[in-house]
Parts: sequence; structure tokens; C-alpha cells
Amino acid sequence: MRIVDAHCHIGIGRHKQLTAADLLALMDRHSVEKAIVCPVEEHITVRNRDGNDYIVEAVRRHPDRLIGFATVNPWYGDEAVEELRRAVGEGLRGLKLHSALQGFFINDELVYPVIETARDLGIPVYFHTATPVFALPLQLAELAEDFPDVSFIMGHAAVSDFWIDAAAAARGHDNIYVETSLRAGRAVLRQLVEELGAGRLMYGSDTPCSSMEVELAKIHSLKLEPTDEQMVLAGTVTAALGGV
Repeated sequence: MRIVDAHCHIGIGRHKQLTAADLLALMDRHSVEKAIVCPVEEHITVRNRDGNDYIVEAVRRHPDRLIGFATVNPWYGDEAVEELRRAVGEGLRGLKLHSALQGFFINDELVYPVIETARDLGIPVYFHTATPVFALPLQLAELAEDFPDVSFIMGHAAVSDFWIDAAAAARGHDNIYVETSLRAGRAVLRQLVEELGAGRLMYGSDTPCSSMEVELAKIHSLKLEPTDEQMVLAGTVTAALGGV
């Protein structure tokens, strides 16, 4: 089956360290055709331009394998908006936000200018979810309601204690997709497929925070119908991006 990994990090940060070459080797080992890549750690919080430039360069070197997501910190206001426009103009295709690291609630109006910019640019927005109190799935539902024409990705399926809110948050909002990486277990993912349909779930590994092998095995262990498994492994993220 075709496999597109919806969430990986590359760069050299304080804790996360993975080069594009290392990621490509992992992808080849596990037959992953393409992967979305975004910056790491301090490049998400403060050094946004440096992180985005690293992603731009990696995508230019491997345009058939890597899909780049930019990051900006909404606290930078107009500067964040300008950086997002610049990064997308350089070829990046989505926005990664991590409200727990960047210091805002998902549904805070602070984030509105960059979401409005993402809407204008026609790109999806990935949010890390489940870290209290800044990154909760029901906060994402409120934001999705305010921006019905933006596609949002619920990162990690609201891992840990907040998985119980994942389906409720996404159920009434067709513009929310759920990414499967990290601690979302099989029972949670089965529930999400049953309640939302395979077309709302997308496989991601969160490499290097988690294991690509383990995350793929988790999807295979669901024993979905082949068409549903293919949707989770590649079809949903392809639709969210308008083709990859």
C-alpha cells in the first residue's frame, strides 16, 4: 500500500535531532513514500525562520519525498504572519502550531491572524493536542467552528487522558482530521474509525519522538478493510493537502 507519513520532525534541536538523510533512510526501510516534515523545538518557539529555512532546503533537495510544514509563533503578531507567507511562498504546504510550547490556548484570539493567513493561503493547520491546559481537543473544536473553511489536523489524536474528547471534538466539525501518532492506542483508533470514518484519520509517526515501525504496526493491527487502511495510510492526508 501507498504510505504517506503525516507528521515527522527534522532538524537539530536541544532534544530532537534528525537529519533529512536519516529520515529518508527510515522511510526507505519501512516503505514510506512521502513524509510531512516540520521544524523542532526552539525552531518552533523562537527561531521560526531558521527552522523554516531548514525545512525549505530539505524539501528542495528531496521534492519527491518530503512535504514541508512551516511554523510560526503567534505571539510575534504581524511578523508571524509575514513569516508564514514567506515560508509558503518558498514552497511549504502547511502550518504546524504547538500551543503548549508556544504559550497560548488553541482557541485564543491570539492565533486568529495566522489562522486567517493559513485560510487565505489555502493550507492546512496541524495542532499538537492533549497537553493541558493549552492544547485540548475541545479547544480545537471551537477554533474549527470559527474557521470552517480551514482544514485542521488534531495531532496525536489527543494522546493520553484527553483521547476521550477526540471523537467528540471532531464529530461535528468536518474540517478536523485526526493524526494517529504517539500514545493513541488501538482501542482509541478503532473508536475514531467507527465514529468518524477512515477518511478523517491520517497515519503519522511523530519521528523521532516515536518509532515509525511501531506507529505503522499500530495501524496494521487495526485490521481495517483494505480501502479503509489505504485511506488512513495515505488517502486522508492526500485529500487534506489537495494531492501529494
